[in-house]
Amino acid sequence: MKFFSLFKNLSHDQRRVALVILLNIIIVIIESTVGVISGSLALLSDAWHNLSDVLALVVTAIALGLGTRAATSTMTYGYVRSEMMATFINAGFLSLLMIWVAVEAVDRLIHPMPVDGWLTMVTAGIALVVNTASAVILGGHAHTHDHDENDDAHHHHDLNVRAAFWHMASDAILSLAVVLGGATMIVWGIPWIDSVLSLVFAAVILVASAKLISQSFASLMDRTDPKKLAKFSNIIMKNSQVLQIHDVHLIRPSSREHYFSAHIVLEETLALAEVEHIIEELRHDLSHAGATHILLQPETSKYANNNKQCDGHIHHHKH
Repeated sequence: MKFFSLFKNLSHDQRRVALVILLNIIIVIIESTVGVISGSLALLSDAWHNLSDVLALVVTAIALGLGTRAATSTMTYGYVRSEMMATFINAGFLSLLMIWVAVEAVDRLIHPMPVDGWLTMVTAGIALVVNTASAVILGGHAHTHDHDENDDAHHHHDLNVRAAFWHMASDAILSLAVVLGGATMIVWGIPWIDSVLSLVFAAVILVASAKLISQSFASLMDRTDPKKLAKFSNIIMKNSQVLQIHDVHLIRPSSREHYFSAHIVLEETLALAEVEHIIEELRHDLSHAGATHILLQPETSKYANNNKQCDGHIHHHKH
């Protein structure tokens, strides 16, 4: 009863993700068990890929839940980095598994082993149905939106669920490949097709994992997107009241967040209300350009040419 009560209290997106997680856990168990019994390495690699997607879906569910939590005195930014941290760990773990799959596949090409084509095909067929159903469940918000970067919080959650949808769609394609591989073994009696499929899966998944590792590591190390940083800086410098900006910083702690901060130099003759109005205009323009957390520090013109203070930081001024 507690489980159903907890499920009922989840948001619509969280319930869909939770259902897909449950379905894919079942598939991981079935594919892993039958993969060992049938001797199909392709089935095992597909199961492990599904396991990685289960972990990714758990991250999605956590992100949907944590996104509604307010910051605390000990977690002033909340748990915004949890997504990238989990992505880095999951992608690294999956990469190690796929390297093992590739090594084992090469060994099986050299020393062929019998594979039960019927068990492989039927099990992969079940996985294909479940993965397709999972994609359909998540597909309610998976259609393409013609938005620019003016994304609100709901659209960020929508992107998160859409990413999960594409995970399930790619799993369905891999499962279909295993079904066709099983059929090939049955019809033409080619046992090495299982090893070839495993190598192809390993290569495709390793490329995808490498991209995830690169993106999550860049986020954890606060690497800046130069184009977006220049875009935000230009927005500020277009304001006629801004003389100069320096100590400009941009970080992306999660796939949905862009934190931007800068010191802006203004005329010292401006009244406080005028300064406040300028900052409000800039915050409005920056948020519509994609910045989700904005910190602007106004300063007087005595900092306009303070190169020592700006040493090592981006420094823009009007001529």
